[in-house]
Amino acid sequence: MKLTGLRALVVVACVVALFSMVAVADLETIVSDELIPEISAAAGIALASSYADAMTEADLEALAVNGRTIGLRTAASEALSIQYRAKTEEEIMAILKGTADPLIRAAAIEPALIYLISVTSDAEDFSLTDYLKDIAINGETHEMKLAAAKAYYFMMRGSLKAGDLEVQAVTNDSDELAYAAGEILSGFYLSFNPKTQAELEELAINGESAGMRVAGSIALATLLIDSDLTAQDIEKTLLSIAGTKSAEYRGAYKIALANRYAQ
Repeated sequence: MKLTGLRALVVVACVVALFSMVAVADLETIVSDELIPEISAAAGIALASSYADAMTEADLEALAVNGRTIGLRTAASEALSIQYRAKTEEEIMAILKGTADPLIRAAAIEPALIYLISVTSDAEDFSLTDYLKDIAINGETHEMKLAAAKAYYFMMRGSLKAGDLEVQAVTNDSDELAYAAGEILSGFYLSFNPKTQAELEELAINGESAGMRVAGSIALATLLIDSDLTAQDIEKTLLSIAGTKSAEYRGAYKIALANRYAQ
């Protein structure tokens, strides 16, 4: 297996940074006209770099809110995530805590991580992990909580075990912490505690919590990316499962398709 461990998270997180090798015009046709949401969104992810280079922040924010299709709104949100990397800590945190559309706040999650994992304090009893966990439980918005939860599990990753994560992905102090635990757990399912594709599919569809389903989904997406499936193969699968199974299962194929569009 070529892609293992935390590389699962890297593969999924970095799809938005890939420059699309499918013609922009073809991708724009897909995001505008495709009826299968996951196919439209996959094309939107592949368009992100192009849109980040070509459009202003204000135009992208408007498109993220008012885009006619999920593909256009996804393209705008992912492009904003690229542009937001240049913002200051104060600007990013203001977006996460604010009242903007959820797709705009979501665009600030990944850029926020570098700031959250480097927070310092002069307080004698300050603990970064405790600080992050508190925000993941009590943050002002879902996106603020999720950014902190991701940062918390990143900081804790060296001491984590699959068994503990399996518990935490089901029962945790917030839904966001459970979700972030599932993201980290996905890496174990590719390396230290490997699961077959069939097992990952079952988990992505029928996992007992969103955290467990996302663990299966991210690991499954990594296997699909590392497979010989073509974009056309993945499109056919998404057509066959449209509106069925689970959002996490369809999401694995969406991420894989976005990767194919970017190759």
